[in-house]
Amino acid sequence: MPPQNLPPRDAIRRAAGELFVRDGYAATTVRAIAAAAGCDPALVIRHFGSKEGLFLATVSVSGDLSTILAGPLESIGRELVRYVLEGAESPVAGVYRAMLSASDRPEIKERLRASIHDVFVGPLAERVGGAYPELRARLAAAQFAGLINAFWLVGDPALVRGERTAIITLYGDAIQRLLTCEDPTH
Repeated sequence: MPPQNLPPRDAIRRAAGELFVRDGYAATTVRAIAAAAGCDPALVIRHFGSKEGLFLATVSVSGDLSTILAGPLESIGRELVRYVLEGAESPVAGVYRAMLSASDRPEIKERLRASIHDVFVGPLAERVGGAYPELRARLAAAQFAGLINAFWLVGDPALVRGERTAIITLYGDAIQRLLTCEDPTH
């Protein structure tokens, strides 16, 4: 059913966001978006140029990491792991899955890279000490993304059924080590 009382552009954005998150990039068609928005497919293209343009205009992976990344530096690792464990069915998990499923497209891959930098690496690198703050933040982001992939994409049964406290402690401390350990010596 089309969203009521929304200008066509807003109705298209809302419908596209819902469909991309629910069905993924490949399975979502311009026709399906137009039908859900109550408009003609040509109007979708007129407003956004392409399916890829619409995807980029509607999907963001930011989630609510800013609170965690601004929190006490000494507990960020465990808080990031807790975020992943508690968020498997959240809207941000659906957005992440949609973004990753479309990451074979160059513009979307670049948006994903930029989002990782803007949302995670940049804010964290400003707070991490040592000689390698950006490297530390990027490595922590890579570890964080690995856990997201294991839980939100693959649904690794051993991890999903695993003891939460052990996962939070073990993996959280591994991320934490990247952020707070001594710099390597040459």
